[in-house]
Amino acid sequence: MSPDKRDALASREVNSVIKEKSDIGYSQTFMSNKGEQYYRVRYESEFSKFLSSSKSELSKIHEEYPDDYVERDVSAQDKMWRSVMHLQRVIFGKAENGDQWSEYRRNKLLEDLHENFFQLATKRFISRPNFECCLLKASRGSRHRTVKDEKLVIALDSVYNSFDVLSNEAFDWRRFLFYLHFALDPRKTAKEHLLSAFSKIGNKSCIDLQDLGVVLFPLVKADAAKDVLCVMDEAWAQVKASQQGIDENLGSTKLTMNFFQQMLELKGIQTSFFDQSKSAWGRGRTFPVYICQWEEEFYNETLLQLVKVSRREATIEDKLNRDNSRTKLNVWRQLLDFARYQRSLRSIFNKINDRMKLRRKARGLMAFSHWTANQHAALEIQRVGRGFLGRMIARNRWMIYSSATMIQTHSRMYVAKRKLNELSSHYNWAIVEMQRNIRGALGRRLALRKLLTLVEQAHLNNVKERERLEMERGVWCLTKLQSFWRRKKATAISFELRQKMQREIHVRRAMETERNLFLRERQIYERQLEEFYKSMKEEHDTSKQNQSKITQDQIKVRTLRRHLKNEELLNAKPDNSECLATEKWKSDWEAKIESDVKGMKSHSIHCLEQPENSVEKQTRANIRKRVKGRVPQVLARAKERGIPMETKEAKHIAREEIIHIIGEEERARLRSEMDKAFLERERLKGDARLQSEAKEKDAHSRATIYAVSLVAMACRKWRARKELRRLCLETYEKKFDEWNHAFFYRNIITGDISWTKPKAMGLFEIPAKDEWKLLRDAHNFPYYFNPCSMEMRWIPPASRDMCCGTVHHTWWREYPVRIGQCPNFGDSELNEYDGKWYCEECSPSYSRNT
Repeated sequence: MSPDKRDALASREVNSVIKEKSDIGYSQTFMSNKGEQYYRVRYESEFSKFLSSSKSELSKIHEEYPDDYVERDVSAQDKMWRSVMHLQRVIFGKAENGDQWSEYRRNKLLEDLHENFFQLATKRFISRPNFECCLLKASRGSRHRTVKDEKLVIALDSVYNSFDVLSNEAFDWRRFLFYLHFALDPRKTAKEHLLSAFSKIGNKSCIDLQDLGVVLFPLVKADAAKDVLCVMDEAWAQVKASQQGIDENLGSTKLTMNFFQQMLELKGIQTSFFDQSKSAWGRGRTFPVYICQWEEEFYNETLLQLVKVSRREATIEDKLNRDNSRTKLNVWRQLLDFARYQRSLRSIFNKINDRMKLRRKARGLMAFSHWTANQHAALEIQRVGRGFLGRMIARNRWMIYSSATMIQTHSRMYVAKRKLNELSSHYNWAIVEMQRNIRGALGRRLALRKLLTLVEQAHLNNVKERERLEMERGVWCLTKLQSFWRRKKATAISFELRQKMQREIHVRRAMETERNLFLRERQIYERQLEEFYKSMKEEHDTSKQNQSKITQDQIKVRTLRRHLKNEELLNAKPDNSECLATEKWKSDWEAKIESDVKGMKSHSIHCLEQPENSVEKQTRANIRKRVKGRVPQVLARAKERGIPMETKEAKHIAREEIIHIIGEEERARLRSEMDKAFLERERLKGDARLQSEAKEKDAHSRATIYAVSLVAMACRKWRARKELRRLCLETYEKKFDEWNHAFFYRNIITGDISWTKPKAMGLFEIPAKDEWKLLRDAHNFPYYFNPCSMEMRWIPPASRDMCCGTVHHTWWREYPVRIGQCPNFGDSELNEYDGKWYCEECSPSYSRNT
């Protein structure tokens, strides 16, 4: 389709839309309101602006799309379809043992394939290793397929090469899934395949109108893509113009699934593309195969052949199913013919009896028909006369209205065209400015690439120069090594003489260095050990404070809960359930009264029109009697008001009034029944209230007794736990183990030892004994620790008597070994010679020395 034809078609569609809007009633609104006139002009200018921009963009795309790209896309489409069909035959074909794929297994494989693709490539494009991995993993579930199948690997390579047209080592896997779905089920219509391509390739709730070509690429030949996109743009404009609120979203070119479906359901597209083509393919009337114009014009040869073959197979299957059903239908038809023959005999005898009855009734109806014909003729004459006068008045008013509408239409069209010319000139200037910016960006990009090429060449030259310098440096190093070896050989004798002196110096320095390192490490270790015990003491103190604080908080929480419960009881809202129930009861009665009144009125009308028994006939007689007495009153009222009225109209009005009076009488009777039922309900409610009060008193007394028992039981439990903790404190003692550096619990009576606290203590802790313990650190240095206060110190405590003996302090790691006071406590033995305390290790040696 040429651009001129497309512009003419777009302008014709705009004029038709505006005309339809004006025919509906817009002109009458514009005549009465100037604000609506401005709204109409704005609407026309915005719509014209959008159509001009869309046409310019399409023409630009068509000019920039060369012919060689069209030939490339045509061959690429054919390769894609052939490779996918070959892959479908390899995967889903018959195995050597005759097994076939069921529909469930086929759908399961497609679902697994979609999940594998989505997990490995969430951004629509997939590489060759991931593509082969997904296909092989999905087809591994078949019994007759293995991972090393050569045919499957060849088919996968063919598919990947055909889809990767631009050699980007990646392609859109959703397009491949659509091709595979189409190859598995090609019997669907072209419209269904277009909707399927929109849902699978788009993969969004909405896409842009410019991306519609990506969705249509599999189902449209590349050389016909321009015409199809033009038709789709025109269909988009028609659907957009028919929607409400077009002035708000006119600039939006988003397409949803519902919007795309409305585009395909347009009458022009249905008749032009999706109706059956004139050319039928198949074997005449026996196996006819029909294709639509879309498939005949836009499908390529491979795809069209696939559709024809699949539909031919479907037609053959339908023909075989029809032949099997015909044999069953013939037997049923013979049985039905015999039954019809017997039924026809019975109907003939019944008709003869009915005709005898009808002849007797016809004579009475003839006289009634002559009278009704005269009445209808008089009414018809009156109706024709009044209609003629009404049409004359309406014709005069319509001529005035249409002339005013035509004047307004021409004036608004002139203003809209002038605005359109101004917008088109501004749009052309914007396009030129955008092209200038794009050319500047492309030039800067080219310059940047040339600069990167020069930088890379300079880098290669620098690498070569560095390699040359490294080679020269290596030769120089070898020369230096040779001279050094000769010098070493000459000075070997002098070196051996100085070696002894240097060895002694090195040993002395090594010992001093090791000593300094040990002292530095020792300082760090002492600081870390002091910090450890300090944090241990802080945790112990913090746990005690937290325990006391938790106890106080629990008391506060219980007090606050009691206050909140009391306030809730005091501020509780009154119970309005009885008032609501009474109102609901009254509303139900009102609804029942209204329904009964309507039922009485409809029953009265039924008795007047079609009575079925003697009671209804008696009711009809009574109503007619009351209507007959009401007619003079209706005529008198009409005469007083000066309204001409016939007897027939008076009868009709009197009948309506009598039916209304019967309904009001029924309403009054039901009102009296409602009052009686209300009194009975109030009496029953009072009895129920007395019974509920008695039950509440009984329940309150039982709840009071139960609460007292709960309080007593809680008090007994508290006293029992307190007594149990007292017995545990008398039975167990908490001690500190120097080797494992942990507390243990000892039973004083039985002597049993446990590392865990007795469960009877609960959250409480057994206090440790206030005493000092001698411990050794990792360097075997002695230090003192109090398990009760969690205090650690390097100096012996003043409250304890220390051992007066002397020992070697080997933990200092120095030579000669330092000798000093023993770090143990002197509570083992009192020496009778000097009156001093010694430990178990020092007392024997001291006595021997003395």
